[in-house]
Amino acid sequence: MTASPRHHWRARAGAFTAVTALSTGLLTGCSMSSSDDSAGKDTLTAWAWGAPATGMKATAKAFEKSHPGVTVKVQDVGNPAIWDKITAGMAAGGEGLPDVMDIGSDYMSNYLETFPDGFSNLSDLGAGSLAKDFPSGLWKGGQDTKGQQYGMPFEVNTNLLYYRKDLFRKAGVDIDSIHTWNQMLAAGVKIKKATGADLFAVDKAASQADSANFFEMLSRLQGTFFFNGKGEISLSDRGSVAALTFLKEANDKHLVTDIPQSQGTTSQMKGQAPVAIMPGASWMVGSFASTAPEMRGKWGVRMSPAMQEGGYTASSAGGTYLTVAKSSKKQKLAYEYVKYSMATLPGQKVITKADGLFPSYEPMWDTAEFKASDPYFGFNTNQLVIKALSQNTPPDYYTKDFPKALKVYDDAQTQVLVKGANPRTALDAAAKLLAQQTGRKTAKD
Repeated sequence: MTASPRHHWRARAGAFTAVTALSTGLLTGCSMSSSDDSAGKDTLTAWAWGAPATGMKATAKAFEKSHPGVTVKVQDVGNPAIWDKITAGMAAGGEGLPDVMDIGSDYMSNYLETFPDGFSNLSDLGAGSLAKDFPSGLWKGGQDTKGQQYGMPFEVNTNLLYYRKDLFRKAGVDIDSIHTWNQMLAAGVKIKKATGADLFAVDKAASQADSANFFEMLSRLQGTFFFNGKGEISLSDRGSVAALTFLKEANDKHLVTDIPQSQGTTSQMKGQAPVAIMPGASWMVGSFASTAPEMRGKWGVRMSPAMQEGGYTASSAGGTYLTVAKSSKKQKLAYEYVKYSMATLPGQKVITKADGLFPSYEPMWDTAEFKASDPYFGFNTNQLVIKALSQNTPPDYYTKDFPKALKVYDDAQTQVLVKGANPRTALDAAAKLLAQQTGRKTAKD
């Protein structure tokens, strides 16, 4: 199997911010309350959207067969509507929430900080014994600051490097000889001279929140993110500065195509905006064949170079978690459904076949479904994803202030890539502003 096209759980521009704007008034319109007696004694309700909802509907039927008398009703709420509904229910003390909810990884810590009693503690229900079966960084991303588990990993994405084999070949550059991003920068100079193609594309003015994706990837490769595990701001630490400095160096060498984030992926895949590499999430593996079938044979994929020799060559690209509402009157039964869907081979085979998403449950990676070669890339890309996911990478700490952090970073990126500002100066100013906005401390480097 290969990863399906992205179902876009990161609708960050507006819905995420709504979680932290509760004091301005409560949202309305929740339905399918977990406390609704009409649902029946052995009826579970669940909310998701898109591909996850499709998969959960499949496991709902399978779970019902193995649990006579139980009914699982899965509602595709839509994205970003699901976040408004969950926020409203959380703000109302759980009123109107379902028993089970699918939560994007950058929403998890936001909800855990804002509504500490919103989710059921899965550690109390026995989830701790399952940690060994999931990537450690993703597993920890479903925990609160005390290490208690509140989310069971659903799908998982890791960052990979997509590259134009024909452009590297024409420039006489061996992609396998590149182990660091500095070496990639030197290769980009050769490729630009030989082919005219830029090394990569970035939305320099950060017109959309996702314009920070490449910066996030480079930062993660150094074990850092916008916040650390203590909730302190790490936006101006050495790893973050090195990430933005790399982008500036590439820009100064005229190796960066400036393209709006909303238009970038398709045009690059098709070669309409010719670039030598596309750093991106593993979900993209499944998109090339449908988006750019005419480019088959020209694109390759591998793991990322490291920022420093011997450093990480893999980094998180997010995922989602299944959670149980604390307000549910059937928490144990809801957990059994979550466990069946996420942490058993029978449930995983059903859900993965239905939704096409890359599973977090590591025993699934050894099944026959993951042994096949990808005809577009000419090898088993699943094993590449598994190799990346097997690195013991640290979790991402989003916190409830992630939207604010993203905004100040985007402004810093604009200053650096459009106006030529110094990366250290720009990120120091961004971290200082974020500290003023949030009251958080800035981490010591």
